[in-house]
Amino acid sequence: MLKKRGLWWIFGPVILAFVMVTALFLAPFSLNYLSNKDIQKASVSFSKNIFKGESVKMAAFSNSKTNYVPFFGSSELLRLDTMHPTVLAAKYKRNYQPFLLGQAGTESLSHYLGMQEMTPALHKKQAVFIISQQWFTKRDSKWAFPQFYSPLQTVNWLRNIKTISATDRFIAKRLLEQKQISDNSFYARLITKIKNNEPLSETDQSLLMLRNRMLLREDQLFSNFAVSNNWDKQVEPALKSLPKTDNVSLLEREAMRVAKKQTGNNKFGIKNSFFRMRVKPSLKKLENSQSHFDYRQSDEYSDFQAVLQEFAKEHTDVLFIIQPVNKRWSKYTGLSTKRYYQSVDKVKKQLKSQGFNQIADFSHDGGHKYFMQDTIHMGWRGWVAADTKIKPFFARGYQEPTYHINDNYLSKKWQNLIPTDKNLKNFK
Repeated sequence: MLKKRGLWWIFGPVILAFVMVTALFLAPFSLNYLSNKDIQKASVSFSKNIFKGESVKMAAFSNSKTNYVPFFGSSELLRLDTMHPTVLAAKYKRNYQPFLLGQAGTESLSHYLGMQEMTPALHKKQAVFIISQQWFTKRDSKWAFPQFYSPLQTVNWLRNIKTISATDRFIAKRLLEQKQISDNSFYARLITKIKNNEPLSETDQSLLMLRNRMLLREDQLFSNFAVSNNWDKQVEPALKSLPKTDNVSLLEREAMRVAKKQTGNNKFGIKNSFFRMRVKPSLKKLENSQSHFDYRQSDEYSDFQAVLQEFAKEHTDVLFIIQPVNKRWSKYTGLSTKRYYQSVDKVKKQLKSQGFNQIADFSHDGGHKYFMQDTIHMGWRGWVAADTKIKPFFARGYQEPTYHINDNYLSKKWQNLIPTDKNLKNFK
């Protein structure tokens, strides 16, 4: 009897702790509370935990009082200057407020998986998707995929599959190429089923439901950690310098004033601090360094197609923004203008032929003064120009789109097609 009691004192607390932790992770209630201020900070935090997670995003998008809308993109979103969409929407109390989803490396595959956790925020809702041609490289550029990968996204994607589609099989193939998936026997087994067009069993679905609950609890516990204070440090100061009236001419004037002050140390129109720290030390080496760059052939075109399929599935009303490159910089580095514009035409063909007609194409505006903040990212006047498309898009409200998804855009043929007027016209 004493021996049994001694064993209990040794192992009992461990067993009890395990039971309590398990109960906590399987509990049917939320484990965190998010105030409006918390969500406001999260909307510009660029935290990987938030991007990979579900709880904070859904708290934001389900809050009808704040009208948060998803802005998908990459590193351009981090440039919270005076004319940034977040700053303009907050200053003039627009009927929307951007929730920024992306940073350097968040290309289409990462965005597609992230969308699996926020389908209610996309279903018959509006969104903005900012495209960078730099995503579309010949070589697989998914170097950042591990940074943004989340098992919760994978579980949600698998649970969202009702009837296996061509896109599901394509994504399954892409995921199995990622070490994080192939090295995990549980996910690799289920995703291989999808790749082989084999439906998941009831047992598989039950295991996914259990894993979803545990991962969601983990997300609720840790998603708020390391949230930055970009709102107070960058957005609030920018709000104070904007004109009192929401007027394009006044915004243009202010953009010119700020840009002129911040671009005096170089001939490329690049922000002084960026040029000093990122460009000047290697300036000589960078001359003609991009002469071989080619964005016309890439697996990214098919990853992007998966994103379009998700928007179509959820009937999302999307505004696509195509960024330019800094014309003076591209001339210095030898980037082929012809190849660059052909890659833009290829993206636009993919969009328009499937009914994605809300496109703000700024690809030819990279030579305008103060349009670019650095070598490849819009700033100042560029954001003002984007705002002339973003503001009316949300002002008109949601409009039911009509999309016609073409699975041929998932093919190697499309990935490798060199776009010419004839090739684009004949591709079906």
